[in-house]
Amino acid sequence: SLRKSKRNSDSTELAAQMNESVDVMDVIAICCPKYKDRPQIARVVQKTSNGFSVQWMAGSYSGSWTEAKRRDGRKLVPWVDTIKESDIIYKKIALTSANKLTNKVVQTLRSLYAAKDGTSS
Repeated sequence: SLRKSKRNSDSTELAAQMNESVDVMDVIAICCPKYKDRPQIARVVQKTSNGFSVQWMAGSYSGSWTEAKRRDGRKLVPWVDTIKESDIIYKKIALTSANKLTNKVVQTLRSLYAAKDGTSS
């Protein structure tokens, strides 16, 4: 049947996407309740017993992404956090050569966060 609704194929694609494994150094999108930032992008540092240790990245939907730092006394240190697998909403993000999100990923993330935040985009 060629008349499958577009929504259907999108959600199948997302389901397949979410079955991807998460590997160290992967860039992922997270929806962590304690942060209001959108989008929440991080790089996986290591797997832990109950989730992942990630290094947050700083950026925006349209801008480039760099590793986030936080102040530790007088030093700036990488901002590392622990997240649960269930906090991950998108895996295997490929940043462009300019360290930006692709348009397709931006659209997907916007709709994913909109769904999580209970607002229509």
